[in-house]
Amino acid sequence: MSTYNHRRYIADCLLSVLSQDVDAEVEVWVGDDMSNDGTSDIVASLAQAWPGRIHHVVHAERQGPIGNLRSMIAMADGDFVAHLDGDDFWLPGKLREQIAMLQAAPECAACCANAFVFDDEREPVGVFSNARSQRFDTEGLLRRGNFLNHSSLLYRGEFRKILLDLVPPFIDYRIHLTLGAAGGMAYTSKVLVGYRSNSSGSMLVHDNDAVRRQYFEAIEAALPVISVKVRAEACADFLRRVAFRALRLRRLAMLQAWWPAALQGSAETPVRFAFRCLRSFLMESVRQGMQAFSTSVLRTRTRTLYFR
Repeated sequence: MSTYNHRRYIADCLLSVLSQDVDAEVEVWVGDDMSNDGTSDIVASLAQAWPGRIHHVVHAERQGPIGNLRSMIAMADGDFVAHLDGDDFWLPGKLREQIAMLQAAPECAACCANAFVFDDEREPVGVFSNARSQRFDTEGLLRRGNFLNHSSLLYRGEFRKILLDLVPPFIDYRIHLTLGAAGGMAYTSKVLVGYRSNSSGSMLVHDNDAVRRQYFEAIEAALPVISVKVRAEACADFLRRVAFRALRLRRLAMLQAWWPAALQGSAETPVRFAFRCLRSFLMESVRQGMQAFSTSVLRTRTRTLYFR
């Protein structure tokens, strides 16, 4: 568990793990990245109430999100390792369900699950993804971009080393792709996690440019080992995401800046790649338009964050 200034969320987060009904010994390693809002006091209090179950690691210097996460991965020594961000929480039965998934699929390195989405005020927003339960390799995880909820991730402890060998900085997508390449990713559409969208400590909110850069670096790292068609699809999907962000911020220069890198990664001609990107953009526009219609006209309150 990684946390930094999650005072509003951390008790829910920790208690959701401690209350899991699972036939396994569960240890909680909390990487506290020098929180200064009272988060540390809450974690320390719960660690005292649950001796031996919660290991509260307060860093002497700021590690940043990935440095904090890597330190916790290095300390974990279980048969399975699960990740959980300090502003999210697990639903009952989460661990039991996913451990059973990996036991039933010994060839898979990891598994993820769907999530309910809430805003920062705990109002329901929708679901994280519309993906169906199936197994994905690296190419499957690249075709439509990252749709996996990181707080649902569970993987076999033997794969800790390949994650620790990754050179930071990187984001969760790099972890997902690495585990997909190591043995595949099992996914269940069952909702097993509560995810807070754009919470006050979210990197998506505070450093979106860095997220975008590291997202593309994750794609670049996978390009040498995937088919030509999939690399083009992955790069087009990335540029489609950039286009929507550029329109939202009215920063069209952002799209112009990313075009050369995406084109080069695609290994396609400029005309063919432009057509692929336009098709991806139009398809997503239709999906988002239908969702906006449902929200505003039909008065539905829920939406899907990531279409697959």
